[in-house]
Amino acid sequence: MFYKPKGVLSSASDDKGRTVVTDYFKDVEQRVYPVGRLDRSTTGLVFLTTNGPLGYRMLHPQYHVEKEYQVVVNGPLTQDHVASFAQGILIDQDRPCAPAHLVIEASGPQESRARLTIREGKFHQVKKMFLSVGVKVTQLHRLRMGHLVLDQDLAPGAYRPLKPEELEQLKHYL
Repeated sequence: MFYKPKGVLSSASDDKGRTVVTDYFKDVEQRVYPVGRLDRSTTGLVFLTTNGPLGYRMLHPQYHVEKEYQVVVNGPLTQDHVASFAQGILIDQDRPCAPAHLVIEASGPQESRARLTIREGKFHQVKKMFLSVGVKVTQLHRLRMGHLVLDQDLAPGAYRPLKPEELEQLKHYL
């Protein structure tokens, strides 16, 4: 479990020399691979593994692994947005997203906070979903991936091995 800080790429390597999540794992005996992507400005949970089939199943849409995010946007959110997300948002004109669960935590004219749970992971999906309803994501933080919840004791850039109970929960995806 890794707490990805802002500015770090969610990949195993980068041909431009930018910092990637695996740079934090130089002291680990086996090479680990990040499961799923977060863009450079997004923070939060990144799961790393040596188990390819597990990584594949956690990402493939047919397995419906939930990903939960804390989102801050630059405008108001309403119950109409909640309903739109529940029906499935259209992004890129003709690409529908699967229904998503939006919970508004605070809504104001200049800034709103919400939690969003999705079961797929299209390119910049969360940001595009909010843009399609008229607001821009200003902060995005992944809290959860399947049963794995970001450890609140981890600081950005820190990681820890999974606990036995977390490993046991991952067997659900195999």
